[in-house]
Amino acid sequence: MSFLFCCSSCNDSAQTCEERQPLIAAESTRQSRPPAQDMTMQNGRLFAKLTGVPELDGHFADIAETFNQQHEHYVAMTAALRVLRESYGCSNRNGLSECLHKMQEKQNAVQLRLQMKGYDFALVVSDAVPAELQQAQEQIGALCRAVKAIMAAGPRLQGMVSWVLQEEQHLAQRVKEGSPGYQDQLRVEANLRENLQAAVRQKQPHKSLPNILSSMLEWQAVFIVWKGTVLSVIFLCKCCKEPFLPLMTADWD
Repeated sequence: MSFLFCCSSCNDSAQTCEERQPLIAAESTRQSRPPAQDMTMQNGRLFAKLTGVPELDGHFADIAETFNQQHEHYVAMTAALRVLRESYGCSNRNGLSECLHKMQEKQNAVQLRLQMKGYDFALVVSDAVPAELQQAQEQIGALCRAVKAIMAAGPRLQGMVSWVLQEEQHLAQRVKEGSPGYQDQLRVEANLRENLQAAVRQKQPHKSLPNILSSMLEWQAVFIVWKGTVLSVIFLCKCCKEPFLPLMTADWD
């Protein structure tokens, strides 16, 4: 899964670096919107360029912040699954159900099952839990929290991005009118174009999230569609007795 926004680094000119702002900050810091600081592109984190319109800059900063938080949860999800794979000798192609199968083979004295209830899933052990299975329970708990956070951020992120793209012409006019000079106008208009292009790019990874989750966790994604709009996503699970897990209800268009 790739995450793209403004993928240049602060090895550019000092002026370009000053046009970037931190992506994740404390709420009080984000409200005050301090001057941009020199930042470096690291680990796929996203940077929004300044347009000279405080309200619009704040909106792009919120998009970047939400996107980065979703990326952090994705990293946490893959890390938890990687630990499970390594602990039970599974390959990178194996999903959660194969890990559970290997767990049961190794811990044949107890009965294991993946319990699902609403948005939550957890590893349930029939008897006293060995230390190794306690670690597995912790990793599956981390996996559950990350999956829920990823899906919860989706509708908010898509709402913000959709608004920016729908208002593109109006925003371009505001940026043009707010520029004090011709050179500044060219610079901030270019920044706006880059931010808008990045917003378009980031919609594609988000739309593929159900497929990514179903591949990793070995759930089959079932889409409930009405008039071309995905209303709900239900995952049929291969590794538990419960028939389905409804993860979200949202507009994915």
